[in-house]
Parts: sequence; C-alpha cells; structure tokens
Amino acid sequence: MGILLPEDGPPDYEWYELDESSAFRKGNLPLIEVGKVMSDGHHEPAALLALGATDRLSRVAEPLVRDGAQALVWACTSGSFIGGLEWAKAQANELEKDLGVPVTSTALAFHDALSALGYRHVDILSPYPEDVTKQLVGFLYESNVLVENVKALDCTYAADSHQLDIVEEVRAFCAEHGSSGNPLLIPDTAINTLELVETMNRQAGRGVLTANQVSLWAGLKLMKWPRQPATYLNCLAGSSR
Repeated sequence: MGILLPEDGPPDYEWYELDESSAFRKGNLPLIEVGKVMSDGHHEPAALLALGATDRLSRVAEPLVRDGAQALVWACTSGSFIGGLEWAKAQANELEKDLGVPVTSTALAFHDALSALGYRHVDILSPYPEDVTKQLVGFLYESNVLVENVKALDCTYAADSHQLDIVEEVRAFCAEHGSSGNPLLIPDTAINTLELVETMNRQAGRGVLTANQVSLWAGLKLMKWPRQPATYLNCLAGSSR
C-alpha cells in the first residue's frame, strides 16, 4: 500500500513505523511505503488547496506505483476535504487515471466509513483553525452527515496538531458534551492515534474515528486485504460496505 503523506517536519509520524509493528509481523498489514509530499504544514485554505493539487501528488506517487503499490491513500484530511466533496472525488479520480491503481484519501475514507457504519450525526474534535473546521463541517454536510457538536483547537500548523495530548483533549470534549452519543471524529493525520484508538473509545464512552484509522481501513479495503488489525480499526474491523 502506498501512503502519500505531507512532509511537514515531525519525524515520528506513525505511518513511518507500521512496517515494524506487531500487526505487520502477524500478517495483518501489507507492506506500507510512504511517499513524502513536501509541505510547510500550514492549515490555511489556499495552502491546503495547493497541497492537494493532483500533479503535485502524482509526482510523489509514481515511484510508489513503480515499486509495486497496489493501492494509494492520500493521507491528508485537510488536503482532501478543503475543496468540498466533489473536489475530493475528482482528486482521487484524476490520480487513479494518472497512476492506474485505485486511490482514495482521508476525507473520502471518513465519508465511506460513516456510510459503512450508518452514522448520520457526528461530533468533531478538530485540530484545525475555525475556518478550516467549517470547511470540514461543510464537506460532511455534502456527505449527508450532520455535525452536532464541534470544537476547533486552532492548531495553525500540522506540527502543532502532532504535539496535542489527544487523549486529554478527547476526555475534555466528552466531559463538556457528555449527553451526546454521537461518534466522535478526530481529523488530521498528523496526530498519531492508531495505538490510542481503544483508549480513546474507553475515554469517550462512544465510538471514535480518527484520520489515520479510517485511512488505513480504506486502503486495506481498496486492496481487498483479507486480514485487519482490529486493535487499530476497532469498530471498522470487518466493515467493508
């Protein structure tokens, strides 16, 4: 599986280490190769639109396909929802046409995961500034999903998101919105969450879907991968609709 990931500073994004994980050693994951898309990590709409340009992504993806990638995921939430749902679909379709392998993105992975689970009302704990968060709410609305509670943490850069104590942020959000039974979405692939999925679900007392979680699920689904790491995917494990 090829992962297109913004290269914006932090050296310890979890995608870099999955081929050393116990899930990989047990055969629950395919070989994952990361292609780094140069970025300053700025969460600003114009910068995100430029980051998601298909010619920019294709240049990084081509070597991954030559090396045998059977499917590609553009693992950047904001760089795939910032132009809206149709823009996200066109982005993936253009990459598929250019590269000759199936392609999805984190935004489309959220779209597909919510559809597979039958969720139509969600809450969002967003690392992004308010304006980018509003774009995500709009993307979900286009996907027939209503956002009922939302908090923007106002991280200007991806490196700021990466440094969040996300478990504590989940605890605080769910304490404030304790009566909500909606699943909680946590966008931004800059936040390492795969090892924390079960902890966050317990902390929240409800389902939690994170950017890296849905991206991994969607990539495995594209590959028709027969085994899934339930620890990472939680409620998505076995879901393929």
